[in-house]
Amino acid sequence: MDNQVAVKAVIQNPAGKFLIVREKDRWQAVGGRLDKGETLEQGLRRETEEETGITDLEVGKVIHVDEWFAKPEGELKHIVALFFLCKTQAADVTLSDEHQEFAWVTADELGNYPIEKEIKQAIILAGM
Repeated sequence: MDNQVAVKAVIQNPAGKFLIVREKDRWQAVGGRLDKGETLEQGLRRETEEETGITDLEVGKVIHVDEWFAKPEGELKHIVALFFLCKTQAADVTLSDEHQEFAWVTADELGNYPIEKEIKQAIILAGM
């Protein structure tokens, strides 16, 4: 089994809403696994720019840590994810091909979306 580190950006806009993106039938935070030799912040900035086009990311503190097991390439992987509270002034989002939709939401609006529990927990913590 392979161990991997992922970084997730819980991105807040000036109106206090959080960005979520939809990939197929699930909503999630922006982010992904680190590339070899990448720091946490480098990976977070790369993933955010690739997935949303946002380049003015203000990276804050870690607000949540979670883990899960997945088989993204057929082999079982243990993924440890660090969720960072981030801010942006960007109003526009340019989604990558891997995402179909985005939304800016408050923590109270999360019930309207089929969102992964660890993302929901991170946004609730960020909204406190």
